[in-house]
Amino acid sequence: MIGNVLTLFKTLLGIIFLQKGPEDIPHSPLLFTIVAVVWFAVGLMAMMLIDTYGNSGLFIDVVLAFAGLGIYAIIVNGFGRRARLVRCLTAILGCGVVFSIVLFSGRLVMPLLFTENEASWAIQLIWFWSIPVEGHIIARTIERPWVIGFLIALAVLFAQLQLFAIFNPPPAAGA
Repeated sequence: MIGNVLTLFKTLLGIIFLQKGPEDIPHSPLLFTIVAVVWFAVGLMAMMLIDTYGNSGLFIDVVLAFAGLGIYAIIVNGFGRRARLVRCLTAILGCGVVFSIVLFSGRLVMPLLFTENEASWAIQLIWFWSIPVEGHIIARTIERPWVIGFLIALAVLFAQLQLFAIFNPPPAAGA
């Protein structure tokens, strides 16, 4: 079992470094469910240890994730690649788990090694890298050039940011 987890982790790292694609992940609804549970557990742990949005942080993250995955599912189905959907969504959530662990660890360790500004930049760069990774996953899934996948990932990010603004409106002026 540990060997399977390490193989999956190596595959996810290969996807993050744009060397592999979702086709390298087994087609398994059970694996998707396990990855989703791990994604949720990592988010819950991060919420308990690092207060990012207050008490509603995990709820917002789950809603944003489901919205993004739903948009991706519509796009994959629209391109006639429904058979690849489970691998695609598993890859997106799995890479999200790896990014979350790196970001979570970075929030704890980087302030010890770098100035606050340097640590913030490093964390933002890691977060920004997730956009081309999602684009890579989508492009490989729908068999289109990487730039098409990247533009789709940007559009999904924009939709998620709009949804985030609905759930977390800025304070009223003068309040």
